[in-house]
This record gives sequence, structure tokens and C-alpha cells, in this order.
Amino acid sequence: MDNIVAESLSAMPVERKDGTYALRIPLVLGQFTPGMMKTVMDTMTKFNLTSLRVTTAQRLNLEGIPKDKLDEVIASLGVKVDKVPPTVGVCTGVGVCKYGVQDSRGMGKKLLEVVKQNGPYPFKIKSGVSGCKMVCAFSNVRDIGLVGTPKGWDVLFGGGAARNVRAGVKIGTKLGDDEALALVVKALEFYKENGRKRERVSGLIDRLGEEALLEALK
Repeated sequence: MDNIVAESLSAMPVERKDGTYALRIPLVLGQFTPGMMKTVMDTMTKFNLTSLRVTTAQRLNLEGIPKDKLDEVIASLGVKVDKVPPTVGVCTGVGVCKYGVQDSRGMGKKLLEVVKQNGPYPFKIKSGVSGCKMVCAFSNVRDIGLVGTPKGWDVLFGGGAARNVRAGVKIGTKLGDDEALALVVKALEFYKENGRKRERVSGLIDRLGEEALLEALK
């Protein structure tokens, strides 16, 4: 990797129970480039770190960092952030996966921009875009979920995979890219107008009911 240029990364510190820290490194749609890999590997080698974990949100967690080395490790990686940006989990989609029928990665980029542009929200937003009904990006249990079908996108809203697992409410079916994204914007407006602080979309729907959501989206 001598000819690879290291890339600067952002990292959010997360304190662990044993007093050490993890650094959460955001990735765009799970993409981990050779330059990013070089930065991480050089840092792990320099500070003798041995645990790098891929999260379900397609981010990286660099684990086991002593508190007195935290600032040095962050500087080695790049810059400190207090909050990682919203994430969209994607599968490989059409053109790569033999089951894919929609461009999950292309749609994931568009959805990520929609989520960023329409915030802030009462609490975190996690999204998933799956290129077929195998739902490899866990779209059915995300706040926003898009599932590819041969005739377009099914749109789900309010899924959750925390303490109270629930599937998202299907708010649209067989939609084109622009139609699906416009519907997501309307659903996010409903969340911003009605959600309580630190209440996920699933909690809002549990509190108000699915009919309130569907009525607002008519």
C-alpha cells in the first residue's frame, strides 16, 4: 500500500463501560476506499489497536482506545466530530447482485441527500435501501425503508429494530425514484411536526397510530 495516499477521516468518540473509548467512523453508503483503509491501518499499527468492527449501519468502530491516547488517535485518523451524519444502509443492487431489480446504491445517494436536507428531526433517522424483496439492507425495520420491485419502489416508514421491533408501515408501492423521494419528504414532515424530542419514528407511530400517518400522507 506504499503508493496509496491516506485519506483524512472523521471520528466520533463513544465511551465504553470499561473506561476505554471507541471511535465511530462514518462511511458513505458503506464505501471504504484504499486511502481510508491506509489511514485506519496506519493508526492501528501506531497505537497497537487490534479491534475494528463494521456496524449494522455500515460504519466502522475502532475499539479499545485508552482515554489518555484518545486525542492522539483522533489526530492520526483525521478530525473529531460530536455527531456522525445520517446513514443509509444499502445492498449491492441491480447490476451486481443476481437478485437485484433496482439501483439501491444510486437511490441510496439520493435518499441520503433528502434526509440531510430536510432535518433536523426529533431524533436519529436510520434508512435502508434494498434492491429487491430479499431486503438485505434491513429496509423493513428502518425509520425509512425502500424496497425494490420490478415495477418500482415500495416505501416503508417507521420500522424499528430496538426494544420494540416493528416493521415499517407501507406508505407507497411501485413508485419511481422521484415519487418515492417526494413521499419520504412528506413522511419526514409528519415526523418533524408530531414527534417528541428523542422519539424515534416507530415510537411516534405507536403513540399516534398508523392511520394518523396514512391520513397525513393522502
